[in-house]
Amino acid sequence: MPDLSHPLISNPAIAPVDERPSKPSSFRRWFRWLQFLAPAALVVLVVVYEIGPAHWLHDRLGEEAHFVAEILVYGSVGPLLAFLLLHLLGRWLEEKETSDLQARVLAQAYEHVRISRKLSDDALQALFAASMLLASLKSSLPDPSPEAASNLLAVQQSLDGAIRRLRDHLQTWPPSRA
Repeated sequence: MPDLSHPLISNPAIAPVDERPSKPSSFRRWFRWLQFLAPAALVVLVVVYEIGPAHWLHDRLGEEAHFVAEILVYGSVGPLLAFLLLHLLGRWLEEKETSDLQARVLAQAYEHVRISRKLSDDALQALFAASMLLASLKSSLPDPSPEAASNLLAVQQSLDGAIRRLRDHLQTWPPSRA
């Protein structure tokens, strides 16, 4: 079973997964039919066996053969059917647990993307504000030295490049699915 203590999985701030009832899976529909058909089939099997082969065995081979045949028939059909039903139920439960975990992980991934976009937007706004502050500082200095002017220009170009790259990244996210 997956580790549910991982911070991405156990984060209570994650938005809840849509819990609308979904269309029943084909396995669930089949299991419901089996739930009603298995007892009915057992009743039919017992009636047919008791009227046909059991009666014939008792009349032709005696009480002991009849008793052994009933032990073999009822001792194998019941446990086999119980094993089959429990096996199918176990597989369904594993599938449900896996899909529930996948839904939680997907919801957390969407939340992570939302937070990342918000942080990227905040960073973009902070970079833009720093660039504007730098531009106003540059225009307010009467006569900066060539070295100071060169440093201010380099910083402003670096900020403008970071803003452009971040904006381009945000405009192309999420990547197209081919």
